[in-house]
Amino acid sequence: MPELPEVQTTVSFLNKKLKNKKIEKVVVLSAKQFLGNPQKLVGKTIRRVERRGKLIVFVLEKKLFLLIHLKLTGQLVFAASLRDKKATFPEPLPFAGGKVLPGKSTRIILYLFPQGAVFFNDLRKFGWMKVGGESLLKKETAALGVEPLSAEFNPQYLEKIFAKTKRAVKIVLMDQHLIAGVGNIYANEALCRAGISPQRPANKLTAEEIRKLCRAIKEVLKEGIKFRGTSAADDAYVQPNGRQGRFQKYLQVYQREGEKCFRCGGKIKRINLGGRGTFFCPRCQR
Repeated sequence: MPELPEVQTTVSFLNKKLKNKKIEKVVVLSAKQFLGNPQKLVGKTIRRVERRGKLIVFVLEKKLFLLIHLKLTGQLVFAASLRDKKATFPEPLPFAGGKVLPGKSTRIILYLFPQGAVFFNDLRKFGWMKVGGESLLKKETAALGVEPLSAEFNPQYLEKIFAKTKRAVKIVLMDQHLIAGVGNIYANEALCRAGISPQRPANKLTAEEIRKLCRAIKEVLKEGIKFRGTSAADDAYVQPNGRQGRFQKYLQVYQREGEKCFRCGGKIKRINLGGRGTFFCPRCQR
């Protein structure tokens, strides 16, 4: 699932390309993935593109919003020019069936005026688009927790939320009601950097461990953004230009089961925690 760095990479790219562009036409190929009336978007100008947690927000004119959640396998791919309503990319796109969009996994298309398009691809059809006003935006963002790259996210905040739960620390880090945007990849990597076992009860961490973890979370997210996200083994994530992210080259534990730890030479272990694959070094992470 795309996490904060992947979503921020997508948002930053699209904000540059789509700002002040007008939506000419909306084609919905998977009805269950578009909630609301797509015709409300037609003729509207995109003022900017923003992020909240893992949510992508198109801010349109007249206080209208298009909310997009990529879920497990969603992609937003941008084409500046089209030929016969189709776009051709230099490399084959994951799950699309080739270099041309719309492809096998294309579910929704936003055609732009005077040219160009945004293709919403989603292999598993868990992602969605929703259109509505400020009430929709408030509803979808009200339950989201603190942004981990904000000043509000600090050791004192982590200490406060950890003190209230015996849940494994990794599960707490992935709770979107507490921390908005951290998912499986970056929770694994941050805990590795901080030298903390993902299985540790959150309320058992020391003040020093919490300080290290807070710093590690911010560092790994910033690096993920710097390298334009992680295209993991499933190849689901691509940037809006169709290219892979590059942070997978710098992963220390995620999807490295059985490989040597870069720090101590021990073997990376994989367990299931909260229904998610969890990777860590038993020697380095206590």
